[in-house]
Amino acid sequence: MRTTRDTKGMFADELESMMERMPLSKVRVADLCARCGVERRVFYYHFKDKYDLVAWMFERDYSMAAEIGAPYSVELYAQAHRRLWERRAFYRRAFEEDSQNSIFRYLIQFSIEANEAALKRYLGVSQLALAPAFEARHFAHANVGCVVDWLNGQIAATPDQLAREMFSCMPALLRKAYEASS
Repeated sequence: MRTTRDTKGMFADELESMMERMPLSKVRVADLCARCGVERRVFYYHFKDKYDLVAWMFERDYSMAAEIGAPYSVELYAQAHRRLWERRAFYRRAFEEDSQNSIFRYLIQFSIEANEAALKRYLGVSQLALAPAFEARHFAHANVGCVVDWLNGQIAATPDQLAREMFSCMPALLRKAYEASS
């Protein structure tokens, strides 16, 4: 019997294989499920849609880096960026699409939520004031945007250089919030 992680990984592997031959916009969940030999309900048990699957893959790559590097450090960022760089062909294809449900939008929202949660815990509040709320959103947009630009070759940096630059741009309050949660 497959575990949730195995099932999600199966979908991820097959999606990556499909995207070697077609853009994400052409991938249909029904075809993905057929290639995996499962019913569509199995896919929808784990994911909202194909963009949610790609977001999970992105988060998985970051999580694997977190198992190796110190939490919320330049080392963590560098390890995560190395993983993304190894799979840059896949991520470039995933970020090509700019529809309403694009992976870019998913990752921005995920990053905003992660930043807000860290700040709320650190500040001991249930609602953020304007300044920290703006900080959470601003850094999320900048962070995800720079990673996409980097993967697309618009920022010439090694994974380690990109990590140092991004970490140095992290607002002080947000950095303290992440350090406190690790």
